[in-house]
Amino acid sequence: MFRFYTLVIAVLLIVATSIQAAEKSIDGKIKSVDPTKRTISVADKDNTLDLELSKNSKITAKNKPVNPSSLQSGQSVKLKYHDALGIVLEIDVLSIIEKKPELVLLSELDVNGEESNPCLSLDGLTIYFTVKELSQQTRWVWTAKRKDTESLFENPKRLIPAMDFTVSDDGLEMILFLNRGLYQTTRNSVEDNFKRPTKITSAVLEGGFLAGPCLSSDGLTLYCDSMKKGFGAQIQFMTRKTKSSNWSKPEPLKLTPIGKMKYPYVSRDGKYLFCTGKDISQGSNIIIHSGRDADGRFHSASVLNVDGLTLRGIFPRYVAATNELFFAGEPENGNGELKLMVLKNFNPEKVIPGLK
Repeated sequence: MFRFYTLVIAVLLIVATSIQAAEKSIDGKIKSVDPTKRTISVADKDNTLDLELSKNSKITAKNKPVNPSSLQSGQSVKLKYHDALGIVLEIDVLSIIEKKPELVLLSELDVNGEESNPCLSLDGLTIYFTVKELSQQTRWVWTAKRKDTESLFENPKRLIPAMDFTVSDDGLEMILFLNRGLYQTTRNSVEDNFKRPTKITSAVLEGGFLAGPCLSSDGLTLYCDSMKKGFGAQIQFMTRKTKSSNWSKPEPLKLTPIGKMKYPYVSRDGKYLFCTGKDISQGSNIIIHSGRDADGRFHSASVLNVDGLTLRGIFPRYVAATNELFFAGEPENGNGELKLMVLKNFNPEKVIPGLK
């Protein structure tokens, strides 16, 4: 019996020693990386290693999980790998290389008509948007999904008719602009269809109407723009105590005016209010309001300018989880129709004067 236990212990020691011998580490820089082929090349001062990224490879930066698609050439890393198999076990990204903002046309969602009003889920992987096809009189809300930020949106699905709309963070409630009024509808799960909308009776503006709705992250504040004779476009807000409570009457939101402001969107952390400032001479500039105080007021406003380029479009929607700004705009070589666009690698703190 003693010999048996001695043999087992010896075998375990041999296995443990071989595993430790197979695990090696390297401190170096990424020479090249291909997330699609799941390969990576890392070099230090002495040699270069070509390794395979497996599905179980642990990748972190500042103790936070990192997607393989975010790895870039030139980044300093501390990498553990299996010497015999050539497989990456762990990557600790030591330096973050910021990518430059990149404007991308979402051509995979292009139809024979006009797309507008992008609205994204918290993780940025589900998009809702409106489509006005040339052959139809009614504008519809559609939805599509993507696997990650580098993937195309796929399997678009038509949901419900609306001119403008907003979706709650959990995807179960929608506020719509229809027939010069605001309506609300719900569904039991994100896989279900939305129910027939009912009118929000308190969303009434004497001598005008409310449109361009946007729900706050907690679903208790509704921002919208208003059109009222003699006042022009103005941002309004409404509140409710719970998601099942009635909405209050609309009140004007005090903002620094830059053109006729429409299509408001408040970031999920509440730090920024994005909107469109319409100007006859300059078109539809994207405006960022910041400097929010304890009373919820924004004190600063600036026109969005990225690398010397002033972006123009409507329905700006910022997704902090993916550092992307979605909006509807006119492509340079287009025919004047609105198309969905996304500004990738977008950081509002880098473009707001005084916050750089």
